[in-house]
Formats: sequence, structure tokens, C-alpha cells
Amino acid sequence: MPVGPRVVFMRFLDDESPKLAPWISHATRVIGDRSVAPLTPTTTGNEGRSVWQLVSANNRQLARGVGVHESFELARIHAQHVVDSGPELSLEFVSESGRGVYGWFASFAGVPVMTCARWYLTDRDRRHSGDLATRSISSALLLAGARLTDPSLMGGHRGAAI
Repeated sequence: MPVGPRVVFMRFLDDESPKLAPWISHATRVIGDRSVAPLTPTTTGNEGRSVWQLVSANNRQLARGVGVHESFELARIHAQHVVDSGPELSLEFVSESGRGVYGWFASFAGVPVMTCARWYLTDRDRRHSGDLATRSISSALLLAGARLTDPSLMGGHRGAAI
């Protein structure tokens, strides 16, 4: 199997998952009040919530997908759309001047679809990160399952494919 960038999915058990709130908060701060797919879930289902992230060959997080999806399948469809749209993504640079940090997000047809994985201390690091993520997304492979983020599993078995 070729090694390269890939899209990894994470599944949260419910809206109260301790790792879901920071995920939503980061995306909200990066994209601001721009029109996007729902960042927060609108209904409750039995599949939990799914998100996706772009990782490098060495498992370093390069970017995060925008939106919290009500199923793995919806997250997969969104990620595939972003991968397919890779060459047409436009990058927008943002900053939080009060904190002195820099970030970016990528849009397709004016709608944010992917954000920086974290905030950066320099404009140069932000630009490098955005360039690497937008170059990597077009060749990313989508993994077939989602890692379950259940705090009770963190001491032992760390994932469950769906």
C-alpha cells in the first residue's frame, strides 16, 4: 500500500464528548461567521458524530474538515468532495491579532471546507501549512473506518472501525 497523505475519520459517541467541543471551537474561531455546513449537530442519532482530518504519511495532522457530520457516511462524502475539489480550493488567511496567532481555511465555491489543524506563531509557518495541506489533499487516500473517541477506551483498545 502506498504511503502518503490520507484522510482519517473520528467518531464521537454523542454531543457531550469532551473532544468534540474543542474541535467545534477551533473551526468556529478559524472560519468566523462565514456560511458553512453545520458545525454543530442538529439532530441526535445512534451513530454519534463524525469528523475528518488530513494527515501526512508520518501521521502529523495537516488540516481538519469543516463540519460535524451525523454519520460516518456523510463525513466520508464531504471528505471525498474536498479531495476531488483539491485543485479548485482557494486558501484564505486569518489571524487573531489579540493572541498573535495565524491560521487559514480552504474554500470551495465560496464555502469553507477545510481549516488549519492548529494556530501558528508566524505568517511563514501559516503559509507553509496551508500550501502543504492544499497540495496534499488532492492525493489523499480516504480510510475505510472511523476511530472511536470514547474516553473509556483510551486506556486500552483505542479504535473501532465502522
